[in-house]
Amino acid sequence: MPAIPSSLRIANQATLLEHLLERKAASRAELAKATGMSQPTAGKIIDDLVHAGVVEEIKPIEVGRQSVGRPGKQLRLATSRPRFVVIELGVELTRLSALPPAPPEAERWEVQFKTPNTEAAWQEKLFQSAEKIDVKRPWAVLLSVPGIVDERASRVLLSPNLHWSEHADLTWVLRQVWPAPVGLVQDVRALALGELGARPDGDDFLMINIDEGVGGALMLGRRPYQGALPMSGEVGHTPIPGNTRACGCGGRGCLETLASERGLIQSLREHSKNQAVTFADVVRSAQNELPSWMRATFDAVAMCVSAGLNLYGVRRAVLVGGVVEGLPSLATDYLVGAIQRAAMWSRFDAVAVSLAPRRRSRGLVVAGIQRFVMPNDWSRKR
Repeated sequence: MPAIPSSLRIANQATLLEHLLERKAASRAELAKATGMSQPTAGKIIDDLVHAGVVEEIKPIEVGRQSVGRPGKQLRLATSRPRFVVIELGVELTRLSALPPAPPEAERWEVQFKTPNTEAAWQEKLFQSAEKIDVKRPWAVLLSVPGIVDERASRVLLSPNLHWSEHADLTWVLRQVWPAPVGLVQDVRALALGELGARPDGDDFLMINIDEGVGGALMLGRRPYQGALPMSGEVGHTPIPGNTRACGCGGRGCLETLASERGLIQSLREHSKNQAVTFADVVRSAQNELPSWMRATFDAVAMCVSAGLNLYGVRRAVLVGGVVEGLPSLATDYLVGAIQRAAMWSRFDAVAVSLAPRRRSRGLVVAGIQRFVMPNDWSRKR
């Protein structure tokens, strides 16, 4: 793309917003220095962003007594007015909120309802829920969807646990409720985007979500990796030797039939010969000693995760989801250790494997900024 003034200005705007996402607050001078722009150039773009309601000024942060002169006004992404509608289309629940450009630190949902099993029923529930959130004409609507999602074409290609979404025109449905641009975001990629600016380091990482299914997303250079195909991170559909369970994707032996919440429940039922067990029973079974079947399952997870770390040359894995949040430390410590031992980089240096809270609503706001406030950035880096 030639650096004509208009495209260069959009690129500069994207760079400034990227720094505010990471730093949370900064002065005009600090932003100009960090981005390499002249202060007049940075200042003019910032003035336009303030006028548009993307950025706001806040009281100066107090400085030490040794500083000379008045501190410059601090800037941050705007917090005062909701601009995005963010929606999680989950297998069990649909949740939504109206949020400002400043991404929330933790999950933030205003309305939720049980996900229906048809497109028409889901649309009806959305109409009812739209009245309960405080935004009529949002800048954009961001929807996280599980499965294989072609984000460019706004299509769900395969959703093993939510098949009706494969045939639904989700963009059309959402535009009937809110007259705004719509962006679909694959579920785990939304979770990975939620880590952007939420951790002090900017390392590349592989995120693994273990919940109703098992999925992954790779973050490289502060962007979710996307190859030539409209799919990536499908670690949950790796066939595991010796596993014959049928999977919602149409295959057999997939990792998520073992490691998801339902998979763990099924394993306990088979080993205990008790069909009435729940996930609470799975948790209790791992309180004092890890069952052999659970160790085998976590070894399979470690094999798949370490393959991703080895393939892409990253040394950090972030684990999220209801399973890792719900299991006792005896179980999660085993899983973390198994991944660290299996990753090849552990022979040379530390491999960081950490548990993190789910920040899906935050990730959807970040996606909204990248796609609809920084559109040149979205098209250039994808």
